Amino acid sequence: MHGSLKGIKIRLFFTCWLIFVLHFATDFSREHYLVLSIVDDFSFRLNKYVGLHNDIFMTRDYGAHHGANPGASMIAAVPYLVFKPFIAGVVNHVKEKRQSANEGAPVYTDDRPARAKFYKQVYEKGLDIKFGLVGFVTMVFCMAPLSALGAVVMFSTITYLGLSNRLSLGMSLLYALGTPVFFRTAYLNQNLMVGIFGFSAFSLLWQMKEKNRLEIWQRFGIAGFLGGLSLLCDYSGVIVLFMLGGYGLLRRMDSASIWESLKDSLWYVGGAIGPIALLWFYQWRSFGYPFYPPQHFMPLQTYSDVGYQGVTGPSAELFWMLLFNWQFGLFIASPILLLAFFSPILTYFKKNVVPLRETLFILAFFIVFILFFSGVQFTKLQWITGIRYVIPVVPFIFLLMTAVMVRLPRIVAFGLSILAFSESWVMSMLRRVDFPNEGIMSNIIRFFMEGFQLPWLNTLSRAATLYAPFLDERTISPFPFFLLWGVLIYGIWRIKLPWDSLGENNV
Repeated sequence: MHGSLKGIKIRLFFTCWLIFVLHFATDFSREHYLVLSIVDDFSFRLNKYVGLHNDIFMTRDYGAHHGANPGASMIAAVPYLVFKPFIAGVVNHVKEKRQSANEGAPVYTDDRPARAKFYKQVYEKGLDIKFGLVGFVTMVFCMAPLSALGAVVMFSTITYLGLSNRLSLGMSLLYALGTPVFFRTAYLNQNLMVGIFGFSAFSLLWQMKEKNRLEIWQRFGIAGFLGGLSLLCDYSGVIVLFMLGGYGLLRRMDSASIWESLKDSLWYVGGAIGPIALLWFYQWRSFGYPFYPPQHFMPLQTYSDVGYQGVTGPSAELFWMLLFNWQFGLFIASPILLLAFFSPILTYFKKNVVPLRETLFILAFFIVFILFFSGVQFTKLQWITGIRYVIPVVPFIFLLMTAVMVRLPRIVAFGLSILAFSESWVMSMLRRVDFPNEGIMSNIIRFFMEGFQLPWLNTLSRAATLYAPFLDERTISPFPFFLLWGVLIYGIWRIKLPWDSLGENNV
C-alpha cells in the first residue's frame, strides 16, 4: 500500500469519522443532561431536567443527579462549550420565530409511546432544538472521533504484530464498521469510551519496547491516565485500571528487574490519580461523600432492590444473556467475534500472531468483565438500548479474532467480513432494539422490508410537520448522502498527503 503509516492512519481516522457521523442517532442519553449542566450552569445538579429521564433522581440535600459516572459527560462538555454560542444563537432564533408565528406542537409520529411522550415534553419546555444540536455536536466532535481514534489504535496494534499495512487496514475497518462499535458510536456512550481508553492503554503497554516516540515512563503514565479515565466514565473501569496495571508490571519485567519495574509502575499510578481524584470530587460535590458511587444514592427502582443497588454475585443466567441474549447478546450482535476463542488452538500449534501472555490476558479480561456484569441486575434492561455493558471487551477479543482470521482461507475470511459488516450496518441504520419482544436479528428482516435508512433522517421525518414540512417519511432517501460520502471517502484516499513520500516507523 502506498503512503506512510502516518498517512494511512490519518485517512483511516477521517474515513471512520465520516461514516460514524453519517449514522448519527438522535437519542438523548442521561450523559447529555450532565453535559448541559456543566457548561450552562457550571454545576453537577440536574434539577432542571427532573422527569425527562428515568435515571435522574432527587437527593435530600444535593439536588438532582443521575446514577452514572461523569467521565463521558465531562469529556463531551468540551465540544459543547466550543459550540455553545452557535447553538444558543440558533435556539434563540427559533424561539423568536415560534413566538411570532404562535405555532403549535408538531406531531411526532412514532410507534413507541415513550419516545413520542419525551418529544412532547421536550418541545413544551423549548428544549427540542437545543437537545438536537447538543446531541449532534457531542457525537460529531466527541464520540465519533474517539471511536475513529480507536480504529487507528487497532491499526497500530495489528501492524505491531507484523501483519501488512493492507491487511491491518482492512481489519481495522472491520473493527470499526463490522462490530457493535459502529452501533454504539451513534451517540454519547460511556461504555464504549471505557473500551477505547482501555485498549489504547493496553496497546501502549504492550509496545513498551518501541521507544522511538515514547519513553517507558511516558507509556506507563499515559496508560495510567487512560485507566483512570475508564473508571471516571464507569465503575466497570476498575477492571481496566487494575488488570492493565498488573499487565504493565509483568510486561516491564521482560527487560528489567522487579524493583525497577515497580518504580516504573509508579508512573501508572501517578497517571491514574488525576481522573480518580476528579471522580471523588464529583461524588463529593454531588452527594456529600467522595467514595460512594452514584448508584449508592439512587432510590429503589426496577432490579435495584436486589443485592447492593442491583449488584449481586455472578449469575449463570445473566452470564448467558450477556453473550447470547437475542436482544443484546455480544455474540448475537457480532457472531464473528466467536472466532477469538479458537486462538488458543493456534497458540498450541505455534501459529498465533498474538503472543501467549497477551492471549491469556485478553481471555482473562474477557472472563472477568463478563463475570462482573453477570452480577449487575440492570443487565436485563439492555433491550432498551441494545448491546452496551460488555462493549469494552470488543477491541480486546477482536484482536484475538484477527489472529484467527488471518489463518483462514482468504475467501472464507472475506465472506465472514462481509456478513459481519452487513449485520453491523443494518443495526446502525435501523436501530430497532427497544421493543421487549424484538431481537437484534429483527433489524435484518426490517431492512429487507424497509430498505436503506439513516437514523437522523428517520427522526427528522417523524417531526417533519415543523422542522422540514417538505419531507415525507415515505419519500426520504438516504442514497444522495451515501453517494456524497462515497465521493468524500474516495477523495480522502486519493489525495496526496505530505507524509506519503516519507518512510515512518510504527508507533
